[in-house]
Amino acid sequence: MIIESERLKLRRLSRDDVDFILAVTNDKQWLTFIGDRGINDDGQASQYITVASDSFAAKGYGLWLVEAIDAEGDKRIGLCGFIRRPFLSCPDLGYAFLPRGRGKGYACEAVNLVLSWASSHTNERQVSAICRPDNLASLAVLQRAGFERMGKLFQPQQLPHDFFLRPL
Repeated sequence: MIIESERLKLRRLSRDDVDFILAVTNDKQWLTFIGDRGINDDGQASQYITVASDSFAAKGYGLWLVEAIDAEGDKRIGLCGFIRRPFLSCPDLGYAFLPRGRGKGYACEAVNLVLSWASSHTNERQVSAICRPDNLASLAVLQRAGFERMGKLFQPQQLPHDFFLRPL
C-alpha cells in the first residue's frame, strides 16, 4: 500500500529499513519529544518494523515510512501514521522526521495524506494526537491539520502532554 503526493511517497516499512529505524528512533528530537524506546541495535529495529507490520494486519493501519520523492541520496525522511494505544478509544496520529526532512512542510503534507487516507479507508470517526506542550513545531502541524486541543494527558513517569482530537 502506497500513498503519494507530488512531493511524498508513504509506504510500509520493510526489512530494508532497519538502518532508518535506528536513525529516527535515536534522533535527538525523537528522544526529547517521544522518548527512548530502547531501539539500539538491528534486532530491536527489526522488531519495531514487525510490530508496525502487525498493526496493518490487525487494525488496517499503522506507521508508514515517508520518502521525499525529489530528495538527493537517501529519500527516507520520516514516519507518519496511526498507533492504537490501549488507553485511547481511537487511533493516535504519530509522526517523526529526521533533520533532512524538517522545515520543508513535509510533516504537514504527510499528516494530511494519512488523514485523508483514514477518512476513506477506515471506519474510524476521529483520531487523536498527543504532543508535549514544548514541541512547538509539532503543535503547529496539529493546528494546521485541524486538531482541537482537548486538555492534558497524564501518564506515569512522563511529563504531561497536550491531548488533541480531530474528526475524520
